[in-house]
Amino acid sequence: MILVKTSHNHVWNPAQVVAEIIAEYQTCGKAVISLNSEGPCCDAVKLYELLNQVCNLFGFDKRQITIQTWNVEELHPEYTIQMMPQSWHVTALRTANAHGYSAGNFRNKKTPTNNLFGCMYNIPSWNRLSLLSYIKYQCSRPSLLACNGTWEPDQHNSYYLNPVTDFCPEEFGNISRLLNDGINPLPNHPGHKPNEVENTVILSFYNEFFIDVVAETYTNGLTFFPTEKTFRPIYGLTPFITFGPQGFLSTLRSTWGFRTFDKWWDESYDDCQNYERIKQMYQIIKSIDCLSDLELNEMYVDMQSTLDHNYNILLEINKWK
Repeated sequence: MILVKTSHNHVWNPAQVVAEIIAEYQTCGKAVISLNSEGPCCDAVKLYELLNQVCNLFGFDKRQITIQTWNVEELHPEYTIQMMPQSWHVTALRTANAHGYSAGNFRNKKTPTNNLFGCMYNIPSWNRLSLLSYIKYQCSRPSLLACNGTWEPDQHNSYYLNPVTDFCPEEFGNISRLLNDGINPLPNHPGHKPNEVENTVILSFYNEFFIDVVAETYTNGLTFFPTEKTFRPIYGLTPFITFGPQGFLSTLRSTWGFRTFDKWWDESYDDCQNYERIKQMYQIIKSIDCLSDLELNEMYVDMQSTLDHNYNILLEINKWK
């Protein structure tokens, strides 16, 4: 089996991946590729492009190459796609419980006028840096902003500036300003790649801000792979605006029955992806920032039934496991 590690928009160590695919296929007459419990769009990270080159050069039968993926929307007419069960909703609930949290820790505990938005990011990808810099410099109200640079030297989560040129070169000025001014790391971050339990540590800060600006792991191409980033605000009874792939909110509703927040702001941004989605999110963020204290408090009261519904759905889908 070949373990393929991916980032937001590419495969790490493609030369090694190619060598391992050739070796396994020539030895076994087939090859099994595991995407390391992740759910990227294989086309978006250019895995199919890499495989096509190998198969065409060596005459490999594409049907004998299996891709194990956690992206429930992955399809291909030639390669064999093996769908693996997603489990982040289980992990999020288990780790939150391990910290002793329950709905009572979060229900009606927010003061919306304290910190308006929460951006609690680990890997500083192009989209997260864009959202952080916009909220920091364009919003009048305070927000809770945090992002890690690296957790270990020479690891893959150094600042993702190269993709800025691909997706949003217009943001270089604001992102440079953000990095120059400095951004706080995640509170209570362990200082290394967080394990399952540590991924939920920052739930302790969810009563300190009103709306979670979620930036999911895989957002490019055809993918649906919700992680703890999505389930954390649901457990913390927190409304969310999500940077994800096109149709992410729609699939979240149709797959599990969660409710999103189109009653309170325009969710047509879910029809967009990449930088167009970011720009639509900017408009929502700015419109919420312009609301009065009274309007923010009334909004929070009004959405309690939706927040409770989502929390209960999270408990229910974990009974299926």
